[in-house]
Amino acid sequence: MKYYICICFTVLLIASCNQEMDYKSIIQQYESEEFLCISLLEIEGKSILSGSNFTGRCLSYNKELTKKEMLLSYKDGVQEGLVIGYYPDGKPEYVGYRNNGQINGEFIRLHNNGEVEIKGQFNNGLYVGLFKYYDESGKKIEQTRYNNFGVLIKTKKY
Repeated sequence: MKYYICICFTVLLIASCNQEMDYKSIIQQYESEEFLCISLLEIEGKSILSGSNFTGRCLSYNKELTKKEMLLSYKDGVQEGLVIGYYPDGKPEYVGYRNNGQINGEFIRLHNNGEVEIKGQFNNGLYVGLFKYYDESGKKIEQTRYNNFGVLIKTKKY
């Protein structure tokens, strides 16, 4: 029985590691977010709302408040979790995650036409592992590999 449970856990772990980010669903889920980050106060490196460290999501706009720039997530006053960046025309530019303010985890950048431009992983702000680059029609044009210290190891052009 222990052997069977161990195999099931291993299969689930491998399956979850191989899943790619469903960036389209993420963008769609948060496109109606309305709370503005301008409502937050920055005090000693923490984002504050009504006297407490902010936890939640908000939209960042340009200085004129005419163009949406980013959807940011906060936990206890620090950028943590989902981040969606936008082109000046309001279309999604990238989807990624932050941990303690640093870009961390899966990252996808989109061309203005909505096709994937870059797919990769970050670890505490550093490129790690495999990054794939695509042209505007979705054709892979380059692949790079980085070590765990963010140093480029290999590049392959297609």
